[in-house]
Amino acid sequence: MGTKIKLAMMATAIAMTFTAAQAATLRVGMQDDPDALDPATSGTYAGRIVFSAMCDKLVDIDAKLEIVPQLATAWTWNAEGTEVTFTLRDGVKFQDGTPFDAEAVKFNVERMKSMKDSKRKGELSPIDSVVVVDATHVTFKLKSAFAPLLAVLSDRAGMMVSPAAAAEGKEFAANPVCAGPFKFKERRARDVIALEKFDGYWNAGAIGYNEVQYLYIPDSTVRLSRLQAGDLEVSERIAPTDLGAVRGNQSLALHTSPGLAVSHLMINVGNGEKGGALGKDARLRQALELSIDRNVINKVAFAGEFAADNQMIPPSSSFYSKEHPAPARDIDKAKALIAEVGGDAPVVEITYENSLADGRVAQIIQSMAGEAGFQVELVPLETASAVERYLAGNFQAYIGNWSGRPDPDPTLFSFFGTEGSQNVNKYSNADMDKVLGEARTIADAEQRKTLYGKATGIYLADLPTIPLYHPNWFYAARANVDGITIYPDGLLRLTGVKPAN
Repeated sequence: MGTKIKLAMMATAIAMTFTAAQAATLRVGMQDDPDALDPATSGTYAGRIVFSAMCDKLVDIDAKLEIVPQLATAWTWNAEGTEVTFTLRDGVKFQDGTPFDAEAVKFNVERMKSMKDSKRKGELSPIDSVVVVDATHVTFKLKSAFAPLLAVLSDRAGMMVSPAAAAEGKEFAANPVCAGPFKFKERRARDVIALEKFDGYWNAGAIGYNEVQYLYIPDSTVRLSRLQAGDLEVSERIAPTDLGAVRGNQSLALHTSPGLAVSHLMINVGNGEKGGALGKDARLRQALELSIDRNVINKVAFAGEFAADNQMIPPSSSFYSKEHPAPARDIDKAKALIAEVGGDAPVVEITYENSLADGRVAQIIQSMAGEAGFQVELVPLETASAVERYLAGNFQAYIGNWSGRPDPDPTLFSFFGTEGSQNVNKYSNADMDKVLGEARTIADAEQRKTLYGKATGIYLADLPTIPLYHPNWFYAARANVDGITIYPDGLLRLTGVKPAN
């Protein structure tokens, strides 16, 4: 065989090896840098994307928002709805090789309920105790009937971490160990989170990549450019204004879903003087809502690709209230309400994360509300600073972005329940608490829908927050990546995702 032929064959082999190595890694462009990689303390949507590859849950949802098995294969309730017994998947191991069993489930629930910094305490508070029946059966005893429990367990509250790793005394988030398809490899702050395939995963045959890298690329235009150049296999949250570029590129594929998320303008109604006149008087909040045209926000900021709406629960949910349509913009009525309150032109200071989307929305609101007589001041902040202010309740108005949940309770109770975890603006209404509490105890979907319709009417009258729109989820991927399906929760699930043959 001639030297030139041998060299050509070697070059081909090297190229094939390089291509295979490239295909073995799935690189995902992320808009945000996730917070702590511990399901107990995490509070970001970006973190949930990473967890979907790393940490299996007791149950999951499907594309229709139905509860489906994951680490639990079956569950049965008692007649009163106060106890549920889970049958656990047999033979599952955590990524450190320790067994997943009923004792591990008990450890995880108690850890999330008792940890000082746990964000899951409220979600799991209805659980009174966890009883180990045997290695593959565990019973949750509830303080009272709690219909949303399975939906709660389909998110971080249901993610199982290794008791051995969590009990070592080290900071678990720095080296997390779960029971998902990919195990933690490394993290470089504000750069990359790298995971590698866990060969001991119970469903390893359905995992098509050897490694996944989540790269922090906050600029949506840069994320798209790197995807087009082949530096990424997947990019999340494609800007609506860039969808034409994706749809017109045969090398790319667009993966979409209606979302559960909501963007809303939260008003500080219960933190003393921080909310100003706007926080004290619902008439001014109603005037602010009437000064806004949600359809214009959707068209100008998002090319009409989102769903303009006035509710926290999206139209994609069976619990959406059709009896409370969004009011049309009415400048005259807004001015009349402002005049009725009297005094100087009301000031609205809007704090928001300095992203392109929130910046556009803030500017549009500033222009529209100004026509009604509001004096709108904008306070754009870097993400960490904005979130810090939000959590401290240190704002007058804040553009919040909530990724949503398959059941209404984690959204409505969190924001409008007096003890809700997201009730940073200190809203409190006894009628709302009563309705939300009753909805938690009823299993019948139609009765719950009626109660959530009442809750919708209450918060639309009080307006502690003004819902603006529901984003749809837009992921773009290289066309040679197969198996991506985006559900309404907007997470990138990697089961079944593989390089195209």
